[in-house]
Amino acid sequence: MTTTNERVRSRFEDGKYLNDGARGNVATDAPANGADTVVSEDADTHVVTADGTNTVDLSSAAEEGREVTVVHNGGASTPTVSFTDADFVGTGPSNMTAAGATATVRNIDGTASGWVVVATGSA
Repeated sequence: MTTTNERVRSRFEDGKYLNDGARGNVATDAPANGADTVVSEDADTHVVTADGTNTVDLSSAAEEGREVTVVHNGGASTPTVSFTDADFVGTGPSNMTAAGATATVRNIDGTASGWVVVATGSA
């Protein structure tokens, strides 16, 4: 049986996030019309089935070095996935209005306003 310290050290040395120790964690969300979609603290990919305009809340995932890809998975009521510029150093990604659009963001300082855009893509 390994101790907690051994497990944490192994995760750190293997380059894994300490939250859950697993890379590639995919979370899905289908928020109500106009509601925020919250990226969990250990999500690497956050798939949103939008309803109306849903704003991405990155505050729970604010960990220095964390990279998250947000994926627009379609939806209803002119589905739009949006970002708040105040969460970003500079400006955030443009609103995503089509299924298959993606935005990859990285937190550079561990704060809720320390996100930068790494890449964007379209369907």
